[in-house]
Amino acid sequence: MDKTLSPPTLTQETAFPSATTPTRPLSTAPTRIDRAVPKPTWRGKLFGALVVLFILGGSGAFLGERLGRPEKETLPPETGTSPRDPDTVLVTVEPITYRSVQRRVEVIGTLYGYEEVAIAAKVDGRVRKIHHDVSDCVKPGDLLVEFDPTDYELLLSQAEKSLRVDLAKLGVDELPVGPKFDVERLPAVMQARERLHNAKLRYDRICTLARNGAVTTEELTDKTADYRAAEAEYRQQILMARSLVATAEMKRDGLAIARQQLQDMTIKVPVPLQRVPGMEGDVTYVVSQRSVSEGSFVRSGTEVYRLVINRMLKLRVLVPERYSNEIQRGQRVEVATAAHSQPFIGLVVRINPTVDPVNRTFQVEIEVPNPEGKLKPGSFAKAAIFTRHDSEVATVSLEALTTFAGVTKVFVIENGRAKEVRVALGMQNTEWVEILPGTALPRGAQVITSGQTALADGTPVAVRCPLK
Repeated sequence: MDKTLSPPTLTQETAFPSATTPTRPLSTAPTRIDRAVPKPTWRGKLFGALVVLFILGGSGAFLGERLGRPEKETLPPETGTSPRDPDTVLVTVEPITYRSVQRRVEVIGTLYGYEEVAIAAKVDGRVRKIHHDVSDCVKPGDLLVEFDPTDYELLLSQAEKSLRVDLAKLGVDELPVGPKFDVERLPAVMQARERLHNAKLRYDRICTLARNGAVTTEELTDKTADYRAAEAEYRQQILMARSLVATAEMKRDGLAIARQQLQDMTIKVPVPLQRVPGMEGDVTYVVSQRSVSEGSFVRSGTEVYRLVINRMLKLRVLVPERYSNEIQRGQRVEVATAAHSQPFIGLVVRINPTVDPVNRTFQVEIEVPNPEGKLKPGSFAKAAIFTRHDSEVATVSLEALTTFAGVTKVFVIENGRAKEVRVALGMQNTEWVEILPGTALPRGAQVITSGQTALADGTPVAVRCPLK
């Protein structure tokens, strides 16, 4: 229960300290006493402090923005111009420029050596000595590798002895080269021929006597048999002589093979049969790969070296079909690689007459001189093939282009208004771009180079005077 506070009793001295003040009778009605105001809690104090800080922070940010905001850039007033329509857009213009342009087709490809030679072993053998290694420069005829020739020396000796046996049977020291061997000169054939001649003489004489009745029939029969036997023996000796000559010729070829195998025990740099441009009489190879080591056994057909002519390279590129009428032999080409800042100059030497139906391209081969060996076969390269030279090409600056939704256009001024013209682009660099023929850009037209974002077809425009 709330306790009821009784009002305090006021005395005259207490209420009126002055003695001269007249006294008033005190009212007996109860006097209203105000209740005591409770003190604020700590939550209230914290909330108030936060409100004050928020107000002060907002005021500071507003003042800082006002003080730190730069003055709005204003364009200088137009001088020498008449008052214009407020809807008119100020623009800058530039005339269409006609310039000379060198046409080129840019493609990519791979560099190859002018000739790459894979040298393989022709016979089985064990490697005895390696004479050159990777990156060595070699010339035709230089020795690359030697194999152990012992086995093939023995085979050669055996072939020589076997041939001498047959030559001894034929009665000659060597077989003649060229026309066929005359077997009539062989002793066995000559002997059979003489026996046949004698038998024929006796047969002819007995036939004459038989016609005169001077000999018996039995004698005639014997002489006839002797003659036929001599004739058969002569023919047999001819056949045997021919067979012996054929065997000797076969062994002579075997001897030549053994000699060649012995020569194949050493592998040398081959001599190119075709002419290498820029290297007449001084062809040089470089060893790009070595596949064997000393002491290893190599089978016939195993690749032992790979050589490449790197002083003249071939760049093979694929050109799109649409440029088939522009690429010609003898055209100049600039070849660039990632390893060199300066391009190399080459020439188109071969053009494939067919188009690949898969990717619709045709191959072009470019010869690139490399006298110092800076370019390396197998490198990736970019090529620019210079095709033709056009003297009157319409160009505009890059600032004049506007592209929206895949449509490229420029604005020109016509009767004080902007006119939209769609254009097709050709060659370009960092400053200008070519406008392909077929667009409605008259010669000498002024194209707008700034303010295009506020323009539409038919918008009134005014040319801004250049600042001085």
